[in-house]
Amino acid sequence: MENTIELSIEGMRCAGCVRSIEKVLLSVEGVLSASPDLLTGSATVVSAADLDNNLLLQALAGKGYQARLVEPSVSESLTQNVMLDFKIEGMTCAGCVSSVEKAIARAEGVRSVDVDLISGTARVMVEPSGTETVQEAIIGQVSEAGYKASAVSEEQNVLVDIGLDERKSQTYRLLVISALLTAPLVGQMILMPFGVTATLPPLFQLLLALPVQLVAGARFYKGFWSALRHGRSNMDTLVAVGTSAAFGLSLAVMLGDFSQWLSWSSHIAHSLYFEASAAVITLVLLGKILEEKAKGKTNEALMALMKLQPSKATVERGGAQIEVTANAVRADDIVIVKPGDSIPVDGVVISGVSQVDEAMVTGESMPVARKAGDALIGGTINGEGVLRIKPSTLGKNSRLSRIIEQVKSARTSKPKIQKLVDEVSAVFVPAVLLLATATFLGWWLWAEIPVEAAIINAVTVLVIACPCALGLATPTAIMVGSGQTARMGILVKDADAIDGLAKATTVVFDKTGTLTEGRPEVVDYMIGEPALSSRALSLALSLARDSAHPLSKAIVLKVQPLSDATLQLENSHALPGLGVKAENEGRKIYMGSSKLMLQEAIDLTQYNAFIKRNEAEGATLVWLAEKEGTAGKTLGVFALRDKLRPESYDAVVALKKDGLKVVMLSGDQMASARAVAHSLGIDQVEANLLPEDKLTYLQKLHTQGEIVVMVGDGINDAPALAGADIGLAMGDGTDVAISSADASLTKSDPTLVHRAIKAGRIIRRKIAQNLFGAFVYNVIGLPLAASGMLSPVLAGLAMALSSVTVMASSLSLYSSLKRID
Repeated sequence: MENTIELSIEGMRCAGCVRSIEKVLLSVEGVLSASPDLLTGSATVVSAADLDNNLLLQALAGKGYQARLVEPSVSESLTQNVMLDFKIEGMTCAGCVSSVEKAIARAEGVRSVDVDLISGTARVMVEPSGTETVQEAIIGQVSEAGYKASAVSEEQNVLVDIGLDERKSQTYRLLVISALLTAPLVGQMILMPFGVTATLPPLFQLLLALPVQLVAGARFYKGFWSALRHGRSNMDTLVAVGTSAAFGLSLAVMLGDFSQWLSWSSHIAHSLYFEASAAVITLVLLGKILEEKAKGKTNEALMALMKLQPSKATVERGGAQIEVTANAVRADDIVIVKPGDSIPVDGVVISGVSQVDEAMVTGESMPVARKAGDALIGGTINGEGVLRIKPSTLGKNSRLSRIIEQVKSARTSKPKIQKLVDEVSAVFVPAVLLLATATFLGWWLWAEIPVEAAIINAVTVLVIACPCALGLATPTAIMVGSGQTARMGILVKDADAIDGLAKATTVVFDKTGTLTEGRPEVVDYMIGEPALSSRALSLALSLARDSAHPLSKAIVLKVQPLSDATLQLENSHALPGLGVKAENEGRKIYMGSSKLMLQEAIDLTQYNAFIKRNEAEGATLVWLAEKEGTAGKTLGVFALRDKLRPESYDAVVALKKDGLKVVMLSGDQMASARAVAHSLGIDQVEANLLPEDKLTYLQKLHTQGEIVVMVGDGINDAPALAGADIGLAMGDGTDVAISSADASLTKSDPTLVHRAIKAGRIIRRKIAQNLFGAFVYNVIGLPLAASGMLSPVLAGLAMALSSVTVMASSLSLYSSLKRID
């Protein structure tokens, strides 16, 4: 009989601790397997039924780890806190994030809160007792702050923004209608410099602008009213106040002269600003479309991760094999995994030998041998052997489920970069309103001019402060910049990604599939007896060509140009975890690992120099040998390594030349990782890292004040990509990596990382220039307007000029980005 227990362990902080704890537990007599988990600070131990559990606790204490036995009823959750997810509606800017976080933090029982603007969600850690009461309190606090919160169940988590497509469709319809109605209004302004002075009748202009203002602009009025009720200002405030000022002034001018309403050459036409109000709303709606598109990426990443979880499992129950859903696997089941199948649950091998592709978790480019007692990870792919496994963790405690949780948590806890427009709007809008009020009162009470003239001066202040240029400054630069960088092969999701790339101080590369191509190649080989070279190569080709193993494919690619002759083999079959075996001319032929050679008592001493040289460089050795009777000899050996991308060296040199620190992380062994780092000139390298270890390393860099760009390609990189300041996914990376990243490359060229950072710096500088230019108009124009030296017509002209200047500035990005090396 076997017994499975769960231990909660204090002091487990890194991958080294995991390995140390595993060794300690396996050293206790009676322990069959031990699977420590860094994420939960726990270990699953399978042991003989009569083992005294206190021996485990004493063994761990002797190595400095404090452990306790977790009762079965508690093992579902080793944490003392409960994580709740909420959907938040009504957030429009970084200021809203701060307001929502403060509101949630006021609820009793809340321990921490992270609000994500992009996905419109909040993750709240609360005390385990009274969860429902805390949940209601959080919803109430958010409502009092002027937003709407709704709890998201565990089943809904992946599709938390399930209404996204509907909202995008609605916004797109509004944009199309708004653009069609705005085009004639803007068109008449465009024709003026060409001597075309005919204008639309004022009534026609009103009828075109009215639906844009009241229907398309309704969302901004709603946001403005909500902010106003709670003493805040945001981008909605800027849009609502600015467009209302232009629209209201135009309407007031029309009401002053009914006789001009249907005139095609009305003398009041040049005093109308309907095109300004309509254009601002249309352009901001366009920005909303782009924003909603970026928001959908978070859910795509989570959906792709969920698809990795196998839906079916074959289990032994009552002496028979039956197929069940993966979620229905029980802790006392024996799970059967056939060749080529996905492993349905985390577990421990109880019988069988196979090669398992674990690249999605560890980043290891080579399949790894798994035998009885070894731990397996759900979602990884079984090789050529049949495995019988005992489940260790199920449901939300599985490794893949925890990776999903990490992507969510890292996304929400990522440091947010405050957008300049949102920061300034909190002060700018109230200041303009105060200035307009002061202008009205000053002219009416102190200058004693007619109230109508005082209103016109006040409205002039609002018109020249209209945030047309402010609204255009960021989105136009982003659109031009992202369009041009896309042609360079760099796709950025939003302004935050550009800002992060511009500020980067450290670039962290994953090794496998990022700096390397993620597939092995033969880098060296040696034939024992040169006279038998032709036969040895033919045997190697014959054995390798029918195998789907990555090492076999690499050997075929190397040998085929040297000798395309093949030999007749008999009784060819795989030796799971070791290699392949066949017969030729009465001799047994073997090709496989050093362990296979040792098992067959094949002498390797003549290859000592070859072994030492290649193992020092992290190469994997594949041997070719034959036996006649009991006498065996080595025919040759192949050394294989993951192939470096040809652009990797230039990429590292360019980054270091620009003053950026370069670090390499890998799930591979240190020898292999160090060999790659040395050949590329990378001084800082970390190896033997699990996905959670990579994230921990990035967090350490954050504490040192580094702004980190993480470059990766695999599912195992998803938590680090989401947890970095900026995640950058390689072009041939997995969908999960690309969706989790803030930016991606359309092709797997590491030199594009350097170009992306340079492009980010150029675009960020252009955004700052645009905003500065927009504010210069206000700084100069507002005092002139308040002093009565400007008419509303000149104010509108200044406003339009500021917009034209911003557009021209943004368009100059085309040439600036083309000059990037």
